[in-house]
Amino acid sequence: MGAFDNLGRLCESQAISADDTASEDTIDLVDVASQVGVGTPVYLNIRTAVAPTDTADTLSIEVQVDSAVAFASPKIVLMPLVGANGAEIAGTDARLLTAGAWIYRGALPFETNERHLRLMFRNTTSNGTFTIDAWLSATPPDSDRGVEILTSPVGNP
Repeated sequence: MGAFDNLGRLCESQAISADDTASEDTIDLVDVASQVGVGTPVYLNIRTAVAPTDTADTLSIEVQVDSAVAFASPKIVLMPLVGANGAEIAGTDARLLTAGAWIYRGALPFETNERHLRLMFRNTTSNGTFTIDAWLSATPPDSDRGVEILTSPVGNP
């Protein structure tokens, strides 16, 4: 990912083996953007770092926001493949079987309007381990290899 595009890391090669595991890091959205979803979008990028150790496992991912960093009463922001009622991803899904494959990449929704953001991973059978990378960026990844291009708003003469 481009150095200027990285707005915050949620996890890097984080092993998900327990039933419920929060992302290694939380992001203070005040530092990222004053109004996520208004004006320039902020992108959530989630990909597989290492293929799962047990393909019989399933994974779901919630994007959680809260006004307090302790996440005493988190609000779940539902997105594709994300959330308590979202679809679980089977361990046999191509997005999980290939290191570097994208699980999700897209703009954060407007409802992400609390101060702190984290991911909650749910390995529903928890026999094996998923290993995940996740971060926020100012631009979406340009390709499946994760290459991002920094563009300039200045036109050519």
